[in-house]
Amino acid sequence: MLLVSTLLLGACASNTADKTDSTSSKEESLEIVTTFYPMYDFTKNIVGDEANVELLMPAGTEAHDYEPSAKDIANIQKADAFVYNNENMEMWVPSLEESLKDGDVNVIKATEGMLLLPGSEDDHDHDHGHGEEGHSHELDPHVWISPYRAIQEVESIRDQLIAAYPDKKEAFTTNAEKYLTKLSTLDESYQEAFEQAKQKSFVTQHAAFGYLALDYGLTQVPIAGLSPDEEPSPARLAELKEFVDEHGVKYIYFEENANDAIARTLADEAKVDLEVLNPLEGLTKEAMDNGEDYVSVMEQNLVALRKTTDTENPKEETAKAEKEKTVYNGYFEDNDVKDRPLSDWSGEWQSVYPLLEDGSLDQVFDYKAKLDPSQTKEEYKEYYTVGYQTDVKEITITDDTMEFIFDDNSSEKATYRYAGKEILNYKAGNRGVRFLFEATDPDTKAFKYVQFSDHSISPTKAAHFHIYFGNDSQEALLEEVDNWPTYYPTDLSSTEIAQEMLAH
Repeated sequence: MLLVSTLLLGACASNTADKTDSTSSKEESLEIVTTFYPMYDFTKNIVGDEANVELLMPAGTEAHDYEPSAKDIANIQKADAFVYNNENMEMWVPSLEESLKDGDVNVIKATEGMLLLPGSEDDHDHDHGHGEEGHSHELDPHVWISPYRAIQEVESIRDQLIAAYPDKKEAFTTNAEKYLTKLSTLDESYQEAFEQAKQKSFVTQHAAFGYLALDYGLTQVPIAGLSPDEEPSPARLAELKEFVDEHGVKYIYFEENANDAIARTLADEAKVDLEVLNPLEGLTKEAMDNGEDYVSVMEQNLVALRKTTDTENPKEETAKAEKEKTVYNGYFEDNDVKDRPLSDWSGEWQSVYPLLEDGSLDQVFDYKAKLDPSQTKEEYKEYYTVGYQTDVKEITITDDTMEFIFDDNSSEKATYRYAGKEILNYKAGNRGVRFLFEATDPDTKAFKYVQFSDHSISPTKAAHFHIYFGNDSQEALLEEVDNWPTYYPTDLSSTEIAQEMLAH
């Protein structure tokens, strides 16, 4: 019995040791799969020797068109962690997420918590082999091409890796800090180079440089949409040739690894020079073997861009785009305005004022300040603080009733009838429409007068709205232009609401 007990204890000890060694080995060396080059380079600089980092997409692969093979999917499922940029870039990722959860893979989205710019207007229904209907980029995923936002992506990847592997926090933090110092230096060099740019517009083959342009005060003029393989129409080429001639463009930027025939055709016709801007969607094996990386390629991009921005262009002012005159922006004819029922605003709605107060909308104000530098982000926030301020945190609307829920959780409800519409003319030259409603019970404790404005001028279901309410008169509310409490559906998260605001 003693012998048997000894053998059993020995076996148990051996098994425990094997398991401990296995667990220790796994803890010491993580297996991480990343999608395309920037995700690989960012992750590798964060984890250092703490993990083996694999690049999923082969060097030179067009990331927009990539579809993972069965072997690729198996490699992802076996990994400890999987790092990707955004579902607007790696559009195949959402279909894998459930299986990755089942496989206990830590899925890390580099743009987690970041707001994205809307995709270009030309980028709709592009066929890239994803089925007969093709696909489009609803949002622009190319955040990594701006050093300013690359810093945010690296911080996001670092934080998510630390949350998943807290025992490696010290190593990940130290490694990331060294790399972030390099990225900060790169960001500063871009800021300094373009602060005194002699011209701001640069013409590209691929609309991948929107964030870079926005963050450093430049204007990107893409030949095609967000896909470098998209063939622009002859009419579009004619437009670009006219733009080049009219606005004094001297350089056209194309991708080193992409088909540059389109750019060369335009360059030949317009008699301009070609320069390379690398969007870093893929780095060739030769380049990586030669020691090139994200920072070095972005330094090369800076040199290339300065050939344009360091050159005087007397026609620069002519390249400024005019604001599009759409109904949404307040340009319409009187006879296009139609009556609307209260049901257009039916649903459960939340005020955005609490989101402004808790900082959830700060990225929106940062974007606004870059899109229109007439105000700083702090000034934009102050302006919207006045605009959004309200103590009505939620509103529930049916076909004929409105219930107002206040900050103290008290509520008032009333039945309302339609009272007409009013067109308002603004100093900027655009206009707005208010749709008026009145409580049917003059003794109600709810607001007696309510007006809606949602950028639509005829019957349609509202996606959000601005509202004006009070007890004096409709005329008094029509005079109010500084305070316009704004509401979105209650089932939207703060990030989704902020993204919707940016998209519009």
